[in-house]
Amino acid sequence: MEKTGDGALEGDWLVDVWRTLDQRSRDMLTMRAKNRTLDSIGRAYGVSRERARQVIRNAQCQLSEKARCAAPEWATGIFELLETRAAVSDDYLSETLRDDSGLVRASLLMAEGLCHPKAWSEELTDHWSLSPEALDGLLRELAEEAPCRKDELRDHAANIGLPESLDIDSIMSAGKSPLVLDESGSWVRRTAKKRDAAYLWLADQGEPRRAEAIAEAIALNSHATAEALRRDNRFRQVRPEGTWALTDWPLDGVSEHTNALDVMIQVLADLGPLPRRELTNEVRRRYPVSYSRVQQCLISSRIGLTPDGRIGLVEHGALSTEEKEPRRPDNAVHDEELGLLAFRLTVDKDVVRGSGIIISPWITWQLGLRQAPMEKSFTLQGSDRQIVFRRVTSAAQMSSLRLEVSEQGMVLGCELAVVLRLQHGTMTIRHVCAPGACPTA
Repeated sequence: MEKTGDGALEGDWLVDVWRTLDQRSRDMLTMRAKNRTLDSIGRAYGVSRERARQVIRNAQCQLSEKARCAAPEWATGIFELLETRAAVSDDYLSETLRDDSGLVRASLLMAEGLCHPKAWSEELTDHWSLSPEALDGLLRELAEEAPCRKDELRDHAANIGLPESLDIDSIMSAGKSPLVLDESGSWVRRTAKKRDAAYLWLADQGEPRRAEAIAEAIALNSHATAEALRRDNRFRQVRPEGTWALTDWPLDGVSEHTNALDVMIQVLADLGPLPRRELTNEVRRRYPVSYSRVQQCLISSRIGLTPDGRIGLVEHGALSTEEKEPRRPDNAVHDEELGLLAFRLTVDKDVVRGSGIIISPWITWQLGLRQAPMEKSFTLQGSDRQIVFRRVTSAAQMSSLRLEVSEQGMVLGCELAVVLRLQHGTMTIRHVCAPGACPTA
């Protein structure tokens, strides 16, 4: 016996409508909602395929008519929603069309002509749309954004109008998707994995590099790398140095712009507030940088949102916004009751050299540095020395710990802990190598 949804929530209008249908109609609709074929449904009831189709169609008409009489607004709301969205999640629809099994809801939606959209030929049974191909164009457009970093894909998807409820990572990882996630965590095309990886690496470098360096970054031999770049019009070789650059970069290496933020500010000054996607495209057209670098600029104190959601200049009336809370790294903890923020670092060449130290933006976010530029100082306990934490658009960082590392006898590879006492504005640096695992031993 098929489950017909009679165990759904008591008193719900959809269940009441469902129960007005005869048992055979409910059973056949349920079987159809489970993707049973007309042939198999007909055999189960000893009727022809055509007769099964007629019974199901008549039952769908009854269900649709009675549902519209019981709650006239439900269908209007869903169809209006699908005029602005390519698909809507079953979870969202369950708030209006309540039934525990989901089969009654599915039967009604199918009666209204809705169906599950497909993604790379796979049916998304947790979403509904007006046609199976509703997502095709948007997914192809999303694929054209490759190559891109893993965390950029969701932004791209939102910008082109794909529903947030979709599991984009899963969809784009499907076997028939033109994209694949490579070892570095970037989305690249299946037919151009290494060349796309080279493009992203070179874009992050920001200046020409030799084929040997590119080859090492993408795990390919230098001869094969040079040949691959030569066949791809996104790259060009710089003579006489022999290095490789992106075709979009200025030929002489000189640009009227100095950084991505300056370009973004100039674009908004020239064109006024823009939707995120248009702003991103225009900034990258004027000053070739990675997508992620453009997004980093949005935390600038000079950039904000207009009431209609576009991005504009604060000086022109846009409302200043703060950075959303980044993901907490595994090496950091925050104890609100004790007012402590702590994180671990490994002593590397930059620390020994005395350079500023790049840290997780989650740490500066916890310090209240949620726009750029912002900074906050902490005094080292037992001294007057101050360590400065800064948030700029390109990174979160803290000032040098070279002196503290040296005084505590730490060397390359040692582990240290930074403990911040938030209420007092003080901090300590501790040598925390595990016993028997310290490089100084």
